Amino acid sequence: MGNYRIRSGDTLSSIAQRYNTSVDALMKANTQIKDANVILADDKLNIPGAKDEFVEGGGTPGGLPPPGQQLHTAGPESVEGPAEIGEMPEGQVGDWIRQATEKLKAAGVPVEKMNPQDIAKIIQHESSGNPNAINLWDDNAKRGTPSIGLMQTIQPTFDAYKLPGHDNIRDPVDNIIAAVRYSIDRYGSVSNVPGLQSMNGGGGYVGY
Repeated sequence: MGNYRIRSGDTLSSIAQRYNTSVDALMKANTQIKDANVILADDKLNIPGAKDEFVEGGGTPGGLPPPGQQLHTAGPESVEGPAEIGEMPEGQVGDWIRQATEKLKAAGVPVEKMNPQDIAKIIQHESSGNPNAINLWDDNAKRGTPSIGLMQTIQPTFDAYKLPGHDNIRDPVDNIIAAVRYSIDRYGSVSNVPGLQSMNGGGGYVGY
């Protein structure tokens, strides 16, 4: 099984044709893909039966453009010289943050707005790293929308800020993706959430 790095404009159908395989086979070899019509630029794709490692050109042999319609991919047109996301925390939480921020970067989220260390601080204060954490006692819970998951998002917020194919609020990567997008939209960056600003000023953590 070889690997291919998805480029902007690719579809599963075009990649399947390129490697003489099927969309179904690609889906089985890449269980992280939940919707055959949605793939993210710069993700690594396992190619069943292929020996090529990271086809950097993103095209067919001979430099021809890939077959199929160029739809359903996310991310910038060029992935040359990608900006570094930043130093990752260690452990399982760090792995989840790495996966989420890579997805977010591929979707066009500026890396400077999602500091991994600050994401980890929010996770620690909100859920202590437990992806199944749920708040059943605050005002949100009383309204029927309890805060859930690593970064304690309520379902309406999660639904508004999730990425396509990342639909499980209890999935740690999906939860981080939605919470980071919400934080950036509301506060400008993860580092600007009230809890971190309070801590930086010598105060205690407050929810966001």
